[in-house]
Amino acid sequence: MIENKKRYFMIVGVFCIISALIGGTLAWYTWQSENNTNVSFTVGGVNVTFDAGSDITSSKLRPVSTKEYGVANDYAIDKTITASSPVTAYLNLYLTLETLPTGLKHESFIWEVYKDNALVSKGNFKNNNQGDKVTIASNQEITSTTSTYKLYIWIDGQNYSNPETMQNQTFKFVLNADATDKEPPASLMTLTKLGLNANEGTPDFNKTAQATCEGLEPEEQEYCETTNGIYAAEDDLGTSYYFRGAVENNYVKFANFYWRIIRINGDGTIRMIYDGTSAHANGENSIDREVSGTAFNTNSNDNAYVGYMYGTPNSSTYEDTHANTNDSTIKTANDNWYKTNIADAGYSQYIADAIYCADRQVASVPSMELTGNGTGTQETGYGFFKRIEISSEGMPTNVTPSLKCTQANDKFTVTSSLGNGDLTYPVGLLTIDEANMAGGYIVSENYSYYLYSGQYYWTMSPYDFYIGSSSFWIVFSPGGLSTDDVRLSSALRPVISLKSDITFSGNGSMSSPFEIVS
Repeated sequence: MIENKKRYFMIVGVFCIISALIGGTLAWYTWQSENNTNVSFTVGGVNVTFDAGSDITSSKLRPVSTKEYGVANDYAIDKTITASSPVTAYLNLYLTLETLPTGLKHESFIWEVYKDNALVSKGNFKNNNQGDKVTIASNQEITSTTSTYKLYIWIDGQNYSNPETMQNQTFKFVLNADATDKEPPASLMTLTKLGLNANEGTPDFNKTAQATCEGLEPEEQEYCETTNGIYAAEDDLGTSYYFRGAVENNYVKFANFYWRIIRINGDGTIRMIYDGTSAHANGENSIDREVSGTAFNTNSNDNAYVGYMYGTPNSSTYEDTHANTNDSTIKTANDNWYKTNIADAGYSQYIADAIYCADRQVASVPSMELTGNGTGTQETGYGFFKRIEISSEGMPTNVTPSLKCTQANDKFTVTSSLGNGDLTYPVGLLTIDEANMAGGYIVSENYSYYLYSGQYYWTMSPYDFYIGSSSFWIVFSPGGLSTDDVRLSSALRPVISLKSDITFSGNGSMSSPFEIVS
């Protein structure tokens, strides 16, 4: 049993050609070019041409100052792709990595895709292996007007100090495509509009997601992986795309503050967390990354106080205990900050209503003596305990976070059509599930993922009522996941969601954050 849990909780291969999706078609194309001539074909109703075929190979690449210099001197790849369609369709482009030397698995070996001279997406091959299929452009809207894409592959010598280990290595990629006439989900359209691509697969949520596992102590390496990027999971509105690890493409500048995107909600809106009055690098410890310090609630001696809003203490029923009648201390602080800095400052027009989940499901955890029903002073576990197992030694195992909010009463929204309709303003907090999916873990630290701030800060997720006090999950100062009594002071970091129909400039980097184009 865990006795002290107030600051640290100790506890391409084969591809299926699908001829029909619901309301749409999907087709796949790949071509092995031997003569390096232009190849034209039709895929999913889209007419596509690969300039000089689909094989991409070279042994001449070397680090250069700019891709233009590299192309001019045959030190970089420059490929043209054109596409048109008699009806509106959506095109995806991929690279299959047939040969990828170890020396080229580096962030300086990059690709960029432009559409009609505008950057669509970019990435590197640091986390890729031979045989991987890499998405380089997704959900590109194609019409009868021919769209021209440029693919560049090059080694950025300006950001690499040891170029001789990368130059003149032989690699081979194969360009391929698929297309559909069915409009993609709203969240995927938003991701595409931002020039971002999702990774395949599901990370291991029993580990932290860090920039590197090198240099860590053996017991820390056991809980470390480097799944940095964007991944998909279902939420209450569809498919959500969440950011994980030491990502550097989720910066937003909005309302004179900096934010980091947590995820694209299932309806295409953009959920993001406050990150200061200036841009902060991953791993930077700064009090500027919080709004203020605050208790979650001023009282702790009843199950009612595990609520972002709460009902009547000393009640005999769950419904009365957890009714959304009273504002918590942190909700009042959050609302006041939003009113002053967003609503009164004229930025409300950009904010979407969204579901902010304060998961008060009762979870029985006999090994920790949490078997109550969530009323009065019964010792009760909540929420996230439904998605973790506790070993006989009191350690968490088999963590399976979720972006879905099970109980209607816990779906905090402004409008009743989307959730409980009990919020005054469309602002909430990070959930413990989102923090875990972003790369935080319960029994290990993480100084490099984007949610690390060097401060203790609250999530919106209740933990338990135990030995006379209510506790909430927090992200604690070394970046791991822990708990605090609701009366203690931790930082407030507001979470808001931007509307999906906004146009942005920038590429999401620290130096060029996404900004609203008015």
